[in-house]
Amino acid sequence: MTNGNPPQALMSAEQFGAYMQRRLVLNDDQIEVLDREGMVLTLRVGGRNVTSDLTTIYNAYLANPAQLDAIARTYVRVLLGELPDRDEHDFARLAERVLPMIKPIDLLVSVRERGVPMIAYRDFLADLIITYVIDSQRSIAYINDEHLERWQVTAQELHDAAMANLRQRTAEVRYTTVGEGDQRLFIFSSGDGYDATRMLLTDVLAEWSGQLAGRLVVGIPNRDFLIAFGDANRDILRAIAAQVQVDAAQRDHGLTDQLFTLTDNAIREYDWE
Repeated sequence: MTNGNPPQALMSAEQFGAYMQRRLVLNDDQIEVLDREGMVLTLRVGGRNVTSDLTTIYNAYLANPAQLDAIARTYVRVLLGELPDRDEHDFARLAERVLPMIKPIDLLVSVRERGVPMIAYRDFLADLIITYVIDSQRSIAYINDEHLERWQVTAQELHDAAMANLRQRTAEVRYTTVGEGDQRLFIFSSGDGYDATRMLLTDVLAEWSGQLAGRLVVGIPNRDFLIAFGDANRDILRAIAAQVQVDAAQRDHGLTDQLFTLTDNAIREYDWE
């Protein structure tokens, strides 16, 4: 017996090429799509340009369309040169590599358009969300709702594990301190992919806040940069806010031009008044 739903029509080669191009949005941390002509993608992977013909994986899809998601994930891993040694069926083996990552909420639109399992996330501030990833040396894999169901792990358990790992990793990363008095700045720019996400570590923000003049202000214009400073000097506030706005629009992996602060040990959007 069937479930009464009509079978989904197979994608044409052109539709498949467009699907794969959209699919790679979820891997924009490692793979940049430079161009597409039909079934041929021009990509930037690991600092080098790669031309990839999708014919082989399209044939795999035609042979077993129900495995489209698995085929696409395998394709990404082959591109990255990392057919993984991780066991995605065992959360205990992966838990120490689970990390949070702040992303624009627009990512959810891309996921829904592709019809793949929804990524695990929680709402944040300023059109941002907190996603969760399995971190490998050269790539990340987003955790989705099917993973949580398979692992029998709750969203809160996932968040707690990710935050513990972020705190441990941050203990091994140096931040930069620049200036004195009302010109003092704290900066995370390690380039490990989690610098902006370190804003979630409210204990770190609280420590900085005690060393700054005025209220704490935090900017995360892109994935790989976090700046914190005090708002006592309004000229500095305006200058940094303007630069955050530019960087959010122009830098790779842009996030937001919104500024943030810490109130009652919670992150809030910064109010200029």
